[in-house]
Amino acid sequence: MTTITSAAGSCTFGSGHPTVLAAMLINALKNADLAQKIIHNDFDEVKRLAEVQRQDGVGFLQVMIAHPEMDEPDKLPKVCQAAHDASGLPLYIDSANVDAIRRTLDVFPFKPILSTSGEESRLVPMLQLVKECGAAVICLCMDGDGIPETAAGRLAIAARIIERAREIGIPDEDLVIDPLVMTAGVSGPDSMPVTLEVLQQVKERYNLATFLGIDNAGFAMPQKDVLDLAYLLAAMPAGLDAALLEPPLCSTLGRPGTTLLFAANFITGRDPYARQYLRYLRRNNLIEKSL
Repeated sequence: MTTITSAAGSCTFGSGHPTVLAAMLINALKNADLAQKIIHNDFDEVKRLAEVQRQDGVGFLQVMIAHPEMDEPDKLPKVCQAAHDASGLPLYIDSANVDAIRRTLDVFPFKPILSTSGEESRLVPMLQLVKECGAAVICLCMDGDGIPETAAGRLAIAARIIERAREIGIPDEDLVIDPLVMTAGVSGPDSMPVTLEVLQQVKERYNLATFLGIDNAGFAMPQKDVLDLAYLLAAMPAGLDAALLEPPLCSTLGRPGTTLLFAANFITGRDPYARQYLRYLRRNNLIEKSL
């Protein structure tokens, strides 16, 4: 299992724990208005989005501000601090800029999660930073040659990253494997089975925590959110521990979309006695509606 922390507590995910949602609204590449506000040192929208996502029951927040006009080493610490102060949630600092991350961790005294691919030029500096700061890291099953089409190819990259991380001294509980979600509308019909096979194999071979950017699944397709939700519900029994999606999980379905995540955790045994499911329903005044 993997644990990341914040001022308000921690978020733990992995085998035997509920699948958690990582929220992705603080993304400067996908939100031009947000990017301009950050560039001009206005962090009110960052705080608002962080609070909105907290209310939707997410486990941690993605912060991604890479943008052609952005001074990332200057802005990333400020955005992360604003997001954390507003939500109290742990952070996924989604950046390839090691200097920006270092500056952020100077003002963020908690354990975040970072990410790296298997590309050597990115892998080594990021793993060294992970070891130095005691962070967790999402390991993307891709390298300089791109994303392998086969499960064997992606597992080979995962194995290489795991080996390098162990050599550096990073504990297994801080390694999270991302088999990668391909866009269903433009990929082959076996793209999802390949991803699910990697999930299953990671659990069987290493028993590490897993992560998927499921928001990519339905990109550019009608009823995108429904496709994303279908992918999520199929991936959970295969071993998915954390998913990156836009809360409230499905804008098409609205609040019931998020409720399905908590319901699926309960009925698959990841949420014994429905503790998280009932807590979520009470917090959102949904108990009466569910009876």
